[in-house]
Amino acid sequence: AGAGRLDAEAIYMDESPPERVPEAATKRERKKPSRDSSQWGRSARSHIAAVAATESAPAGGDAISESERGGAKRNGPTSQSGSAKPQKPPEEEDESKMSNKKRKNKGRIKPPPKMMRFITQAMIQWDMVQEGDRLLLGLSGGKDSLSLLHALLEFQRRLPIKFEIEVCTIDPMTPSFDPSPLIPYVEGLGLKYHYIRDDIVQRASTAGKDGSTVSSLCAFCARMKRGNLYTCARENNCNKLVLAQHLDDCAESFLMSVMH
Repeated sequence: AGAGRLDAEAIYMDESPPERVPEAATKRERKKPSRDSSQWGRSARSHIAAVAATESAPAGGDAISESERGGAKRNGPTSQSGSAKPQKPPEEEDESKMSNKKRKNKGRIKPPPKMMRFITQAMIQWDMVQEGDRLLLGLSGGKDSLSLLHALLEFQRRLPIKFEIEVCTIDPMTPSFDPSPLIPYVEGLGLKYHYIRDDIVQRASTAGKDGSTVSSLCAFCARMKRGNLYTCARENNCNKLVLAQHLDDCAESFLMSVMH
């Protein structure tokens, strides 16, 4: 032991004296001690390994010590899969806890504020909706008519005036356009829905001059749909017909009005 002390002292004497650490640095170290990065994460790895070893051990094997068994007995019996109570799916739990107001508004989409601001300005400027109105919305399933539908539902919830909304869809009975998926969607919103099937394409083949095909199928289909909507509004005492147009539709309608 004495020789070891002499060797250590000799090594220390051979080396150059350590540099003096500034007082500010020592204060910082005392205030916030440095951390040893070599120890980072070791506790987490050992914990995970212990959990994995516990899970991989057999249910009735010898991996559990007697002291652990005694601790488990003191803490109480563990729950078994056979005696566990069946839990409801999250959807069912949400339905049972849902209030009448939330259940009524389920499936409704809140339109973006910017779009609602523009629609509100137009409704106020042109006085479009009054107290007691019965609106019939022509719904094709496009983004314009669906957006207007949810905007009107939002107005119906927020405006102090009371008005009713009914929805009508014209099915031209063509393979290229099938609006039937709208039936359960609109009924899920709790609205009165009129779904009218009219074989417009077949009528267009003989509605032209001298029983020939019409020159413009799109124009003929638009006129027939508009006539069906007018008829539906009159039969159901709806005093206003509501139609939606996006910017492309507005530009086309303007040009058609100018040309014709």
